[in-house]
Amino acid sequence: MTQNTIHYLSWIDVDNELHSVRLLAGQRYVIGRSDQADVEVLNTSVSRQHLELFWQQGALLIRDLRSSYGTWADNQRVERDDTPILHADTELKLGNLSMWYERRLDNESQEMFQTCFHPPTKDDEVELSSEFNDFRRKLLFLLQDNFGDNTLNIKLIRKIDDELHELINAQELRLKEQRILNSISHILNRSLTLKELLKTSLNLVSKVLNAERGFVVVKDPGNELMEIPAVRHFEDFEWHSQPAEPRAFSQKLVQKCFRQNKILIIGDSMLNDSMDDLAPTEDGGGRSVVVIPLVQDTQVIGVIYLDNQQQAHNFNPQQIPFLTTFAAHTSIALHNSLLYKRAITDDLTQLFTRQHIDEALALEMQRAIRYEHDLSLLILDLDHFKSINDSHGHTTGDQVLKAFSEIIRAHIRECDMAGRFGGEEFIVILAETDIKGAFILAERIRHATEQLRIDKSGESISLTVSIGAASAHVSQDNNTVLFIEAADKALYQAKEQGRNQTVCA
Repeated sequence: MTQNTIHYLSWIDVDNELHSVRLLAGQRYVIGRSDQADVEVLNTSVSRQHLELFWQQGALLIRDLRSSYGTWADNQRVERDDTPILHADTELKLGNLSMWYERRLDNESQEMFQTCFHPPTKDDEVELSSEFNDFRRKLLFLLQDNFGDNTLNIKLIRKIDDELHELINAQELRLKEQRILNSISHILNRSLTLKELLKTSLNLVSKVLNAERGFVVVKDPGNELMEIPAVRHFEDFEWHSQPAEPRAFSQKLVQKCFRQNKILIIGDSMLNDSMDDLAPTEDGGGRSVVVIPLVQDTQVIGVIYLDNQQQAHNFNPQQIPFLTTFAAHTSIALHNSLLYKRAITDDLTQLFTRQHIDEALALEMQRAIRYEHDLSLLILDLDHFKSINDSHGHTTGDQVLKAFSEIIRAHIRECDMAGRFGGEEFIVILAETDIKGAFILAERIRHATEQLRIDKSGESISLTVSIGAASAHVSQDNNTVLFIEAADKALYQAKEQGRNQTVCA
């Protein structure tokens, strides 16, 4: 029996979860950032009605609906009035949102990333395709012609059928692995932040391998200390923007993976004496473990550590080819993400650079004007910072800047952006925030700064900050310079009025 081909469009939305919709033959689909669209996405770079998918003579075609940011198919821009055919595994870009078109057999789950390594049970009945049935008949006729009817006993026929079923099972598993790897490649090659990348990688490989927990472990190149920026505990994901304390995993095994640069599999930690640094399973240690190196130019830049806390031998050597390819995709994406992060991050404070903040502010102003959203800005300047450098030295000054950066980071939301504007001056972009909300946040930062104490040679150093706040206005006409000037004038007024206060433009 020939299996039907089902068509899917998949993407990862702002919730960082995989979405997949089935495309029915003959139907027309409008994709856009509107609840009136047939396929609604939440990305702000996607127009309300961005793209149309439609069928013509059995082929799926696409048409850009005069979108604001354009549509690309496999890196080729879809010009207006063009209707190119959408081929299998084509990547679509709608603004900065990546989507991809897949074809799957009708016996495959829509949950693309369920484990593909479990052995089929005896109850599983796999129907032979027409090609395999033809081959089976030809084989039986060939045996009959050469050896006579007496050779075709029931036992031999059953043996042939068993071998054919095993072959088709193995073939389907390999095809599923390839489809999963193809989808993973599409996902990881998007423009991802480091947090998105690590969360996506952990979720994907955990689902494929039936892992209950996962840790991403990286080494600080400066001091060789291990950091754990991301943890997945069952379905819960934790992100650590700062180094986290080690969790219930074997540091010896992780160090061995860093040294040997190869995938390590522990079938049963309870029977492995070398893992004496791992907590017992009843105290949170994993029973079966796999550690996957992430490599760039022969150098291990991090590892993914996965475990199953109750099941022994959950991971096995059969999975190594899949994991090797998965690790290669993840390593390239991780390396690119780290390079980009370093390029846009101030080394001392770990906040964004002035250039990146300028670019981000221009985009946020465009969005605020287009969608009539509020947008506010804070400029913060540490009071009498020069005297701290003069009295205690620049090393102490750097310590103060780091501590103040932590205060900013602790008070802003994930959707906000903070950067070092230069010297002891900082800037915060507050999306969808009016001037009242900006003032409230500024005051929280100011009060937290007042309470900060830094000890230096037995002396306690206190700190205050002056803050200027401004909200985007139509008269600024998408001019970031005028917007920054408004906040800067408010900051100057705060300084003139005695410092340690917030003034709104």
